[in-house]
Amino acid sequence: MAPERAVREDSSIEEEIATVRMKISSSALEPLAEKYMKAKRYVLRWLYENKTTSRKEVHNALYKVLREEYGLPSKLAIDCYRDAIATYKGWLKNPRRGRFPIMKNISLWLTPKASYTIDLKSMKAKILGQEVEIVGYPHNLDFYKDWEIKEARLVKRADEWYLHVKMEKKMKIEREVKGLIAVDINMDFITLGNDKQVIKIPTRLDDAYHYKKLAEGLQRKYPKRWKENKRILNRIRHFHIKASNILTDFARKVGKWVIDEAIKFSANYVVLERLNRMISHVKELKRDYRDKLYLMQYNRIQYWIEWEARKHGLNVVYVNPKYSSITCPKCGSKMIESGYRMLKC
Repeated sequence: MAPERAVREDSSIEEEIATVRMKISSSALEPLAEKYMKAKRYVLRWLYENKTTSRKEVHNALYKVLREEYGLPSKLAIDCYRDAIATYKGWLKNPRRGRFPIMKNISLWLTPKASYTIDLKSMKAKILGQEVEIVGYPHNLDFYKDWEIKEARLVKRADEWYLHVKMEKKMKIEREVKGLIAVDINMDFITLGNDKQVIKIPTRLDDAYHYKKLAEGLQRKYPKRWKENKRILNRIRHFHIKASNILTDFARKVGKWVIDEAIKFSANYVVLERLNRMISHVKELKRDYRDKLYLMQYNRIQYWIEWEARKHGLNVVYVNPKYSSITCPKCGSKMIESGYRMLKC
């Protein structure tokens, strides 16, 4: 789920946007999806040749072509050229744009009530007039049943179809401070709590680092062959993907755990450290520590904590971590060392 946020005139009202992925069971969409992708590639080439992103120009020039030559339904034809324009604009804005988009993967832009409808109660959807069943969805889907359904994207991954539904809801945020919970992110533990209680959540950094070392071990074992041998290369990629998946899964889960604990503490504010320059002096560190620091990706964990907080109507504030480890949080005096990396007021 990918969050976005828009603040309204009333500072206590915020608009939350989430993308929920659902697995659907349908193979009848394949022929129409292929037509859509061919049409989208055609529109992209036309945009590149004519150097324009005007929807009016594109509609006047290509709408009939998409309807008659590519056989797209009326609304899907509009979705197709809107999708192509968005892709073309993204390519133009990229300063390192590289090659022109090829688009090998199937991905369709769908408009609610026109190209698709969805009923979360019956777990059924209708895409381009064809009924499909939702067979896989997030465990917390009930949370989104009162959210407004927006655009969706139909994608195919490894012979399976997914519907990425964009949902929106206006949230009222309580600005008055009723309780605080502080979160400290380290390599071994995520520590959270307040003056009364402290909870430690162990990280999965060592598990991810294990797979990274396996990948590097294969590269050292076959220094000349690993780039040419597909079996070795695929194994190396598998280890790197495994390490990335472990940390991504942990970041999402820890965001939920932190907010669940904040609700138990009756806190409406989550305090995080501003960690913008965590890797500014990495060359001075030992290699193993430097690799773990890169793998940890502190910003990703904070991203999902902030997302879960806003989804539940909690506030997030960032504080300067400078001297926070040696200054007593109660009296403000400088603490003295009482053991390795342990301080006491």
